[in-house]
Amino acid sequence: MKVLFVNPACLDKRVTDDDALQVPIGLYYLAAQLLDKEIFASILNLAALGAEQRPGLFRSALEQIRPDIIGFSVTNPSRINAQDCARIARKVMPKSLIVFGGPAPTFMADHMFRACPELDIIVRGEGEHSFLSLAQAGDHTPQGIHSIPGLVFRQGNRLADTGPARPIEDLDSLAHPSQYFSFRHLSMSRGCPGRCTFCGSPKFWGTASVRRHSPEWFFEEIRTLAGKGVSHFFISDDTFTMDRDAVAALCEKIIEAGLNITWNAISRVDYIDESILPLMRRAGCIQISFGVESGAEKIKRILGKPIDNDTCVRAFERVKSYGILPRAYFIYGSPGETDATIEESVALMERLGPLSTVFYMLVAFPGTRLYARARGKGWVDEDIWFKEIEDLPWFELDPDLDPVQVKSWGNRLRTAFFTGLASFVSTIELKDDKTLFPFHADFLSRLAMTFSQGEYAHDPRVNNPHKLATELYEKALTYHPDPRAYMGLAMGFQKSRRFPQAVARLEDGLNHFPDHKDLSVCMGVCLMNQGDFKQALSFFAPFDRDPGLRHYIEICENRINE
Repeated sequence: MKVLFVNPACLDKRVTDDDALQVPIGLYYLAAQLLDKEIFASILNLAALGAEQRPGLFRSALEQIRPDIIGFSVTNPSRINAQDCARIARKVMPKSLIVFGGPAPTFMADHMFRACPELDIIVRGEGEHSFLSLAQAGDHTPQGIHSIPGLVFRQGNRLADTGPARPIEDLDSLAHPSQYFSFRHLSMSRGCPGRCTFCGSPKFWGTASVRRHSPEWFFEEIRTLAGKGVSHFFISDDTFTMDRDAVAALCEKIIEAGLNITWNAISRVDYIDESILPLMRRAGCIQISFGVESGAEKIKRILGKPIDNDTCVRAFERVKSYGILPRAYFIYGSPGETDATIEESVALMERLGPLSTVFYMLVAFPGTRLYARARGKGWVDEDIWFKEIEDLPWFELDPDLDPVQVKSWGNRLRTAFFTGLASFVSTIELKDDKTLFPFHADFLSRLAMTFSQGEYAHDPRVNNPHKLATELYEKALTYHPDPRAYMGLAMGFQKSRRFPQAVARLEDGLNHFPDHKDLSVCMGVCLMNQGDFKQALSFFAPFDRDPGLRHYIEICENRINE
């Protein structure tokens, strides 16, 4: 038995949304369960390839592996490409079983079978046990798989549904994906205590309870991946900090093991316990994302997230004070949205002082209460998904919303954020705790980089980003020596050709970090610009095996021998 798992590409090209290019963690879990039972399983990520490359690579993988089962992880944005791949698969491997899983097939089984004649089986919801049973079944006819829960398949002229699979209560019983694969996106829990009307998580994972791995199991995933060279992780639990004790235990294990890692998490403002924030920071947490959604009470109620603004403000203040960057998600174009509710969101943003934001136009996906509301009003039916679209913006369905106005609301929110960034930075107040000073320096220098080299550096809406970066780098060094801060200040001087000042900063940095490659290389470049090629070469020489430095070394050697 051979199984090929496929992550198809989204319909629209991704420019900044890196998450959409990654293999979903679910595919790693599915493949690991098979590999643990000595069943061949491989994963092909088509999302990270260009449109012209995908068909050829997919055909090559099919011809090379000759899989008995081809399993696709399918979302609404990737469903069109999944269907296209299914057509190719049927031609290349006519006897292979074609299986869809993921949110779109789970919530739109009838449509998927109508849209994709090549589709054989859908695995609904949580798929580890159902897919393993399917792979182990010797008979894949309706008679051979009718007793496996969690499946939908064709049986004559109708669809047969074997009923929902039981939720996996003991997630630690699952095989470790890190034993077989290397990846950066992790999840410690499944489910969410929230009931947001725009989110399909409650229906997908079940609403009975939130299930989670033990801190010990999850730590082993992180430690194994860190041993493979992964140094930054994205923990994508819907509400990572919901279980304070589990998070504290995990962080303590990371700290005790001395793992040199960083990670981002997602949570809710009403599940932030200040007592675990210093542990999270010391364990490598550098960012927490919060779904703030709106500053207007009536919009929050409609979205199923009636959390008062004061709670939001307290959470952001606490997170920032421990040197963790708080990122805010805002939604606009909701039912009942007006200019006034958008101004309430702007006012809340000014109180929060977020250092990163994401602004989403409200969309309706199958599996959400919002989509059910649209269906109930007769605004949409499943035939809409025959169109080549990724999602359904709510303003296209709601007759009370004007598309031009909705887009202007997005511009208003983004402008308020970028023009307010300097003020938001000025409000940062870090905890006066000496054990956290090295982490404060790291936090401030990371933030500075976004203004000197990152996303804020060239945005015309940000007022004087270079000045902000310099102030943050300088402030970082008041807490603790930090190589990134020394480097950032030196590069600022270097860009303005103030090489003596750059050299002075680099000397300070190298006094603290004498073997730091980036500081050494920057010093060498500065000395070259001052005509001191002999001394410059002494800073390049320790790293002469780096092919990227060969050019500088040759210039120095030639100038010395002239």
